[in-house]
Amino acid sequence: MTHVPNRPVVGPAQAWTLQSPRELQLDNGTRLWLYDLPGQHVISAQVVIDAPLCCEPIAVEGCATIAVHASDEGSLPHPGSSLAEAIEDIGAIYGGTARQSSTVCRMEAPATQLDAALKLLAEIVTLPAYEASDIERHRSLRLAEIEQTLIRSSALAQLGFQNAVFDAGCRVGRPTAGRISTVEAITRGDVAAFHQRWWHPGGATIILAGELPADAAQLAADAFGSWVPGGERPQHETTIANPAAPVVWVIDRPGSVQADLRIGGFGPSRLDPRWARLQVASCAIGGSFGSRLNRVLREELGFTYGANAGFRPLRSHGSFVMQTSCRTEVAAPAAAAALDLLRITDEPFSSAEVLDAKTFLLGIAPLRFQTADAIADEASVLAGTGLPASWFNEQQAKIAAVTASEATEAFIDAVRPEELSVVLCGDAEQLVGGLEAEGMSAEVKVIEG
Repeated sequence: MTHVPNRPVVGPAQAWTLQSPRELQLDNGTRLWLYDLPGQHVISAQVVIDAPLCCEPIAVEGCATIAVHASDEGSLPHPGSSLAEAIEDIGAIYGGTARQSSTVCRMEAPATQLDAALKLLAEIVTLPAYEASDIERHRSLRLAEIEQTLIRSSALAQLGFQNAVFDAGCRVGRPTAGRISTVEAITRGDVAAFHQRWWHPGGATIILAGELPADAAQLAADAFGSWVPGGERPQHETTIANPAAPVVWVIDRPGSVQADLRIGGFGPSRLDPRWARLQVASCAIGGSFGSRLNRVLREELGFTYGANAGFRPLRSHGSFVMQTSCRTEVAAPAAAAALDLLRITDEPFSSAEVLDAKTFLLGIAPLRFQTADAIADEASVLAGTGLPASWFNEQQAKIAAVTASEATEAFIDAVRPEELSVVLCGDAEQLVGGLEAEGMSAEVKVIEG
């Protein structure tokens, strides 16, 4: 006879806490966050530099991205391919990102090679060679990426959404890695000048996560001790809403059988006191598979395979966005239905919806942070947006305490459907008429790369 064990009882999700780092400061002013994670034998080392995209000269936007992507093509001590060979010799990998809030250089390496990895990472950050041929190659790669972007419906819809929500003068309203005209203008001198001016230890944070040796702090100090303070601290951009919003735009892709939809508007940053309530509300409305938007648009109406929504915070303000893709003939009804679902005044969040949302948000946290790299990534977001390492745990406790009425009130206050912009990318000949039938007057918009 087969023994069938009793099914375990599923209890309510509890606020899970992320391990707090040991926080130090190097002599050159760089902060050091150490996450000692026994058993994590691959260490993630990340350097978060206070060099946001708004620091780029507008005529050569994209140089911040090329500066980080070309930084490991060779250093002064390891020119050319010898740097890549040195990284490979210790079993490490390197990557970097230029973000709206900061620039991040990251390296993963075996714990036994931490000393060598940190020295190579320091070379990349402080002494990149930036050979002209490497800059030209990365410039060409970026131009090819732009061409690919301009033929992808989802990418065009996202660019249109950024233009619709943010003021034209804001960096966040333009492509992260630059446009064709600005990338074509980038020279080796522009990249080197950006590095020299902005890549310095003022405001920087070094994050180490993994099974750290007892002398990890000293290894970091030895590797980055020669990183000389200088340059200047950036004036971070204050994000401004598009004064012409709300708009209804159609980005034309003649003959397209599918349309990509974005609905949203200007939103808050993580510093908003309602942030935990808004996280719960956005999860209930569109942040999980069982959310209202996904349930109605996918299961009840059959318009799409999936829809989601949420708040996307920046250092200053942010946005709320609902997104999906669907067949061209149902795109306009889908947009109208989504706007109706976002109007929750007459149908507040129920206690069951909020409990499900909190259970999801709290329950997924330990799964999100199973690796040292994931923990370091979260820490780099906090450091790059000027938040303390304790912020995540504080939010976990606040999420656990959110009630249905609080989530409803916060969402109604932050998301007003009549103030949201609608952006569709697809066959304009079919979409414009459909939107007009739903009471929305649309403008055909051209997105330039």
